[in-house]
Amino acid sequence: MMDIDMILSMVSNPTRRRILEALVREPCYPLQLSKEIGVSQQAIMKNLDLLEKNGMVVSHQVTSSIGPMRAMYAPTSEFTLVIDMRNRMFVANIIEEEEGGVQEETPKTENLDSARQEISQIDREIEALERERSALVRKREQLIYSAMSKLGSDMTYGHRDLMYQLLNRPSEPMEDVIQDMDEGRGSIRKKLAEIDNAMRQ
Repeated sequence: MMDIDMILSMVSNPTRRRILEALVREPCYPLQLSKEIGVSQQAIMKNLDLLEKNGMVVSHQVTSSIGPMRAMYAPTSEFTLVIDMRNRMFVANIIEEEEGGVQEETPKTENLDSARQEISQIDREIEALERERSALVRKREQLIYSAMSKLGSDMTYGHRDLMYQLLNRPSEPMEDVIQDMDEGRGSIRKKLAEIDNAMRQ
């Protein structure tokens, strides 16, 4: 599993983002990247070293027709990074390609125009899915807000934090969520009972 903190750190730098953008198109030499991006080869190498150290790119030596062997760089993985920041909700997830998943047949294209039309249709379908996802995220956010609003002013930050953790990790067993909290079980159980009582009113 990829480390989300590492990925966020790597893509926070605009030069590294441009390097990755170039490498996903095709493997490149550092000199190629320097010319395309418009920064020094020293800066390119510094960022390539960081990307390789963190497992986002890999280099291999290739034979050159004009001199000694040279290092060529290519990306190592495919993933989607999703960040949702809403009222009472912050979630950052990495969606990685499943190993051994169903491999669809590569679509055939007759010419440039037909390829552009098919890609445009796919883009529209992706946009529709993203709008549907956004609506579901909004509904999730509203459910959390509705539940949290039932806690009265007599509830402490500890009550609100406990409820927030439980609502934002609904698929995990409650015991696992409680175990991760830095508080005694007796105190947490008491807060749970008080929260449950407030929700019933």
